[in-house]
Amino acid sequence: MRAAAASTCVPKSRRAENAEASIPKECGLAEVGASSELVGEPGNELLASVFAGRAPVVVFDYDPRCKAAPRDKSRNLSEADKAALSMTRLPQMHFCIQTTRDVHEYNAVVNTFKMAGWTRVPVGSPKFAIYWGPHPSPEMLKGFNPFQKANHFPNSWQLGRKDLLGKNIHRMKRQFPKDYNIMPLSFSLPEDGQAWAQAREQNPEALWIWKPVNLSCGKGIRLLESSLAPSVEKKLMQRSGVVQRYVDRPLLINGFKFDLRLYVVVTSFDPLKVYINEEGLVRLATQKYRCSADSLQERTMHLTNYSVNKHAASYKQNLDGQATGDPTPAEEAEPEGDAPEARDPAATLREPRGIEVVAEAAPGVLQGSWHRLRLDDVADRGCHHQVAYCS
Repeated sequence: MRAAAASTCVPKSRRAENAEASIPKECGLAEVGASSELVGEPGNELLASVFAGRAPVVVFDYDPRCKAAPRDKSRNLSEADKAALSMTRLPQMHFCIQTTRDVHEYNAVVNTFKMAGWTRVPVGSPKFAIYWGPHPSPEMLKGFNPFQKANHFPNSWQLGRKDLLGKNIHRMKRQFPKDYNIMPLSFSLPEDGQAWAQAREQNPEALWIWKPVNLSCGKGIRLLESSLAPSVEKKLMQRSGVVQRYVDRPLLINGFKFDLRLYVVVTSFDPLKVYINEEGLVRLATQKYRCSADSLQERTMHLTNYSVNKHAASYKQNLDGQATGDPTPAEEAEPEGDAPEARDPAATLREPRGIEVVAEAAPGVLQGSWHRLRLDDVADRGCHHQVAYCS
């Protein structure tokens, strides 16, 4: 997945429906609050908005080292276009990244900013146009200038945390059972422990997958049989986690388990604006799949996380950004046997219903918390949020 982002260079309108502010004729970019220092190469590129009368946005191009195909530059502003908009001198744009125990610094993020000609400022500096870090506090958001953005909406863990996402989908499923039938039987532990025990008794042959509520990269994931040792069950009930019925007959590519990941960027929840990236990501396990009790500990067979499979002896790194065709060409994808869960991969991409229904549920959940924090206005104009949905 090679995602490209965009950020406006002029003050944002406080009206929630404006994803990109129109340019006031009487003011130039210097009024944003940044210095008038020219942006050096690389960078210094602006992209015309797809919306009439809206401000142009900064172009975030691909790092040449990723070998991506050149981006379409037909909407890039020429020097004449910039002059017509009084943008012959672009301000120096700044970003800041705050790291914590749970928020790490990624080269992909830093290099994307540098490719656009942005410079990094320390956390706490008022110069930043984009803040990249943990969820901003209410106090921080209320202090934002109109041109400043954060990479998270407040309380967006309602979508990103596994237990809260599951509860929100379950809540919507009670109202719209057909539309929200998008995930296997799920339980939040420890509160749903008794219900899970009953489900195991009713389905003694079923397999289950347990995940911590707020970890990533495959950390802590366990595959379990319905028959559990008392010590194992007791330990699971002492931790916050989500357990789901394991899809034990998945669609395979040449015998390997895989997932399809679609990336979206949410720029507004009121009105809802979701941009789906044209490219997706396929992640593959590195050990051929088989479903049996003695294989449940084989993480590189059952998990597709890159963080897990990159350590496997059979892992082959893609160094040039192009499909290698080895060992599992996607065009040969076939269902494993007559698995009832098997689906046409193209149908998965044609009908991203999971994204639609989650997006439909999100505004009410998040806006309720914003109202309680008195953040209704600043939250929706001052944040972006990137989400990855797997199928």
